[in-house]
Amino acid sequence: MKTRDRILEVSLLLFNEEGESGLSSVDIANALEISPGNLYYHFKGKDAIIRALYDRFDEELRVILRGSKGGVASIEDNWVYIYILLEEIYDFRFFYRDIAGLLARYPDLAVRFRSLIAAKRNNIAQIIDDLERPGLIRVDKRLKSPLADQIITTLTFWLAGDALTKDVHDGPALIHKTVFQVMCLMVPYTGEAAPTVLGRMIRHFEEAKQ
Repeated sequence: MKTRDRILEVSLLLFNEEGESGLSSVDIANALEISPGNLYYHFKGKDAIIRALYDRFDEELRVILRGSKGGVASIEDNWVYIYILLEEIYDFRFFYRDIAGLLARYPDLAVRFRSLIAAKRNNIAQIIDDLERPGLIRVDKRLKSPLADQIITTLTFWLAGDALTKDVHDGPALIHKTVFQVMCLMVPYTGEAAPTVLGRMIRHFEEAKQ
């Protein structure tokens, strides 16, 4: 692996485990067992590393968002899609654990992050329309925007919320828990099928926990 790629890989690991605010470029160099000068040759400090990691995250997440178009045709499809979306976010979770603090320190990233959140919200709104088209859900047009807002809030603050609980979740367990929460927001809109849909989702959730 090239030194530049190693720097990004180890930095991501450190940021995810310890948060980025308390780490310096020297800490990263020490973890890599390279000199600070060697690290500086590839990245002009920690800020450049964070921006490079964000470039990667933004690109990968937008690929996932584009991939949903026309691909969510059932409740089960939506479960899988939301899982994939959260899995990508979890891989770069340090961006979400202290959103306000990180974006205050990097205002240029704040602009890009808000654009990405807007893209995710549009994506969720499209999925709601896709599920409504074959009659899988029925949502009053006045409630579509609040429903999309609530789902995007969950998808944005799930990691911060988990940090406030006493329970300890590993990545897959937390992702499945959050997917279940998102799917439950849609149950009231499945009409007479709600008990059946809820039963299927509970089974999915219980199987995922095993």
